Amino acid sequence: MAELFPRSGEIAAAMMARCAAEIPAYRLLPATVLEGDLVANARAVFELFLTTVAEDRRPTSDELALPIAWGAERARDGLPLEAVLKVYPLAARVAWELADGDRLVLGARMLDFLGEVMPRVAEAYLRERDDLDWEDREDRQNLAASLLAGRPVRRQGLADSYEVVVFHLPAPPLAAGTRAATDLFRAVRSDLDSQALVTFKGDGGVLLVPSDSDVDTLAARIDRICGRPCMASVSHAPDLAGIPAAHAEAVEILGLAESLRRPPRLYRLADLAVEFQLARPGPAREALARVLAPLADHPHLIDALRAFVTSDYNRGEAASSLNIHRNTLTYRLGRIQLITGYDATRPADARRLAAAMTAYDIAAQHG
Repeated sequence: MAELFPRSGEIAAAMMARCAAEIPAYRLLPATVLEGDLVANARAVFELFLTTVAEDRRPTSDELALPIAWGAERARDGLPLEAVLKVYPLAARVAWELADGDRLVLGARMLDFLGEVMPRVAEAYLRERDDLDWEDREDRQNLAASLLAGRPVRRQGLADSYEVVVFHLPAPPLAAGTRAATDLFRAVRSDLDSQALVTFKGDGGVLLVPSDSDVDTLAARIDRICGRPCMASVSHAPDLAGIPAAHAEAVEILGLAESLRRPPRLYRLADLAVEFQLARPGPAREALARVLAPLADHPHLIDALRAFVTSDYNRGEAASSLNIHRNTLTYRLGRIQLITGYDATRPADARRLAAAMTAYDIAAQHG
């Protein structure tokens, strides 16, 4: 089984991908946690298993301390014990399917290893859960997931209408390690859980905020927790039945802001209304995108125009963002006028070029 050591990272990633696909509770964790912290944990447990097989022995209590602690952490994440324990046999099956050689021996040793690990994980999980208001945490997470899916829920204790906030946590620095994303996820949920329903879908967090609350203040708190501004969007759901549609709209607004390289902050539909409309395919969008087609071979001119539009037509700010001299920017804007026939410094042409820039970026995003 020594040949499996070099493949431990690949096998661990496959394990967590299968777990996310087959255990719904794990899909409530951010993608950064599933693909980072949990893959690293799975790899460490798998390599411990391979070590014990190679040395023909049982794992020691010290070696099992971290895997047991990681299992208990899922209680803090609000995952049910059933989901936590299901990971182990499912991951073992993935490893067995991907392994070469004597699968009969491998399977038998896996059963022995699981017999050592799973009871201790369950014990640690239950001990951790006793120290938490766990049932309320799980109920709130399941409630958020049900509202976003449009499933029926008990209305008691719910607001009449909600603001649906979608946000992306900034990627931690590479030097921060795989646990950084998990710690950030927990910090955000712990801070906001009493004022909003908090859950995660894919790589984005979702807040369901009662409409009488201050959404901007909650978004600012996420920024403070993360230590820098986050990309976020918000959409209004007039009633509980409108939450899935509001979530879909907020996801689209956030994706649009990111694809257009807008600065990190909280966006509403009104902030990107023109861009939102231009994102719909049609002849008008195609005609606008063609305005900048002559610049396709001049990416520095495209960048100059984008910086000029993004800076609200402030030459000094645009030049600074590009790390070029103001006169260089002026020259490039002149080249844009010469090639396209539109002058970015004239209000009427500036509006046309700004719309064309949006259409061009959206077209590029969609291939």
